[in-house]
Amino acid sequence: MDGERGSAAAPPRTSLPRSMAGYLLVPRPKDAVKGLLMPFTFGLAVAAGAELTAHTAARALVVWAALELLVYPARYQWNDIRGFVADQHHPAQQDRGRLPGPLGRARAHVTASCAVALARLALVAALVLALPGLHLGGTLAAVTVAVFGVAVVYEALRAKGTGRTGTVPPPARPAVIALWIVVGAGYVVRGMTGLALAVDLGRRPALALSAAVALWAFGIAFVTSRWALESLAFAASDHGRLTWTARAGQAREHLLALVRWLPPQLTAASPADWAPLRRRTSPTAPWNLALLVAGTAAGLTGSLLVAPASAGHALLAAALGAVTTAAVILLPWWRTGIVPAGAALQLLVLTVTEQSRPSAALLPWLCVMTAHLTYSSRSLSTMGVPPGRLRALAAVPFAALARVVVGRTTWDVIRRDPRGPR
Repeated sequence: MDGERGSAAAPPRTSLPRSMAGYLLVPRPKDAVKGLLMPFTFGLAVAAGAELTAHTAARALVVWAALELLVYPARYQWNDIRGFVADQHHPAQQDRGRLPGPLGRARAHVTASCAVALARLALVAALVLALPGLHLGGTLAAVTVAVFGVAVVYEALRAKGTGRTGTVPPPARPAVIALWIVVGAGYVVRGMTGLALAVDLGRRPALALSAAVALWAFGIAFVTSRWALESLAFAASDHGRLTWTARAGQAREHLLALVRWLPPQLTAASPADWAPLRRRTSPTAPWNLALLVAGTAAGLTGSLLVAPASAGHALLAAALGAVTTAAVILLPWWRTGIVPAGAALQLLVLTVTEQSRPSAALLPWLCVMTAHLTYSSRSLSTMGVPPGRLRALAAVPFAALARVVVGRTTWDVIRRDPRGPR
């Protein structure tokens, strides 16, 4: 793989630039899927037997809204403010949806984003005062401090580890490796928040520890996989071989250091349409190592979630999670068959060994693997876009609502020509 040589990098297909108003409303639309993690872990706990009351559900709903509509958007805005200059020089700047430029509007755009971010955090405090019966103060304070605590560490490591070289792949310096590890902490915040709202984790420390490990490792696997795809914005094809063009000022060493684990040969028309993680990658790649830890810990978490497990049950669940996850990593060509086969094997063993609620105990591992199947099938051009069948399902209620809002005739015209009048 070349450094700053080769043909110009080929960015993904372009879209219309974001408006400032659209950005301030939803800073990171492609990250919306992460917002499902908190209600998802809450739902897993309920499926495993946690008591669900109207008060518990209301608290969870308000905390989820505060976390995903207020706290995390403010955190993303801070990240985009700090990386504003580097983002403006990114080859796929228009498609990434970060704080809009140009550089000449930096003062106005940064000021507006700061004001909206502070307003979001003020609304978090207002929720505590407006809904005293839900006792949100401690929970929202802890969540906000955790989100920004992780952000401070992340920003410090990113400042230390990036912006120094345009060589591809750059050295995997300690600050870059630490950055790969720290990114998983945000998934712990989201996932443990949902779990803690349904289960008293203070009385179940083993469950809290195993769930935190599973979430952290899953976060590392997901983000490093995503960053490996994002690095392809700096790549071009030279007769099927990847060439790279990067500058130190783009500060993307944490992405580009991951290209050393990508397959060397391009098997698509362009880097943007290539899905390299569908193929076998080195077992020592960060996403594979993290996935192995996540699958092992998820198997253990499922066993502990349904009931306090004996040492034997716990070790068996962890071993089953590890073996089946290793098979998914080492045999990617058959992973769509290995995941259901691994799930069936675990369910059989859990049932035979009289594990409480075996189906619920299987869910954490199965969910980690399902997520892996989804994100490992993505390319740079489809990253953040739901699979075709899911989009089709989502389009049905959207189309029905749109017909009511804009009128059936108008909607049919828009559907036939989504570009609108020219």
